[in-house]
Amino acid sequence: MSQSETFATAAHLHVLLRRKSGRVTDTEWMATNADYAREIVRFAREKAVSDGHVELLPWADKLEAAIAEMGIPVRKPLLQKAQEALRAGQTGSGAARPDSSTRVSGFGDSVPASGFLESISAKLGGKPADGDESDTRYIGRLR
Repeated sequence: MSQSETFATAAHLHVLLRRKSGRVTDTEWMATNADYAREIVRFAREKAVSDGHVELLPWADKLEAAIAEMGIPVRKPLLQKAQEALRAGQTGSGAARPDSSTRVSGFGDSVPASGFLESISAKLGGKPADGDESDTRYIGRLR
């Protein structure tokens, strides 16, 4: 199915959902985002069964066929991934975590706040007036 056919299917399903259920959808997103399109297909099928709008079913099927042609793989829900990982004996903590002794925190490069303000002030060319202690808290004379 071409991009224009996918968009036309999404637009037709949008109109039907708007008329039958009051649901407003985004046709462009539906035609380009597989996750959103899957959710709209699920919603359309749910409304077809619960409210008796059988005319939604063929358009939901067409959109589902277009999703398969988008080339985007179906992602598993997080719960299903977690269950599979637990069955396989894998947990979230393991060899993938870096050793805390080899990590570099970056705190060695930090400077005290007073040194920071003075270094910024010097770079910007702003120097506090002699005897004016209130200006040392600011960069130049900006407050």
